[in-house]
Amino acid sequence: MDKLPLFKSHYSLGKSILTLDKPKGNIEKNPVSIIDLVLHAGLPYMSLVEDNMTSFLEASKHCQDKKIKLIYGLRIDITLETLNQDEASLKKRAKYIIFARSNAGYKALLKIWSFAAKTGFYYNACLDFKNLKTLWNDELLLAVPFYDSFLNLNAFESHVHVPDFTPIKPIFFLEENGIPFDSYLRKKVLDYCGNQYETLEVQSIYYKSALDFIAYLTFRCISERTSIEKPEFNNMCSDTFNYERWLNGQRN
Repeated sequence: MDKLPLFKSHYSLGKSILTLDKPKGNIEKNPVSIIDLVLHAGLPYMSLVEDNMTSFLEASKHCQDKKIKLIYGLRIDITLETLNQDEASLKKRAKYIIFARSNAGYKALLKIWSFAAKTGFYYNACLDFKNLKTLWNDELLLAVPFYDSFLNLNAFESHVHVPDFTPIKPIFFLEENGIPFDSYLRKKVLDYCGNQYETLEVQSIYYKSALDFIAYLTFRCISERTSIEKPEFNNMCSDTFNYERWLNGQRN
């Protein structure tokens, strides 16, 4: 089954060593541009998931130049109540990805980001389902990521996040990266979705190949002010979040 590649760029600070630089025409020179990877794979689109909105203009410009469709998603915290946040409320948060389907969706996404970054900010940008629905329109798509979803956080980190999707119908992402709990979490997602919610196989991509894993880990350690001997990052037991693994999987 084809997997949707979900790229992340250096604009999501410390989360990726891939850039959105103007394409160089090859993928051998570092730093590697996502645009070059998309062209190398022959994709007609670029699916980009960022932790803020700052990369949109550069991504949009290069995609237009190369006639690539941009699928832009914002990864963001959603909590149960935006205006009453404290340390305890951090356990009520979970990550979601909101995709813009069109220019109208992009404008709505900007409003969502603005609200979350100003009114809902607590440690990082955040909003609740009530305000999300107020700002929502049909040109947006809500996705539930695999590794930092409410199902994962509730099961493994004692979170108490209960989503209120009505009337928004989300899509749930599935991944497989050789992490010990992948199969357990996959079952939880499939059981939760049943016949009610759609699922989609995806591959998160933060670096070009497995050989870049140490460089990626080092970059994350610098950004988070920790050490490579004891990084203490979730999901750092796998070097599979890379472009070459996704590409080889598509060819098999």
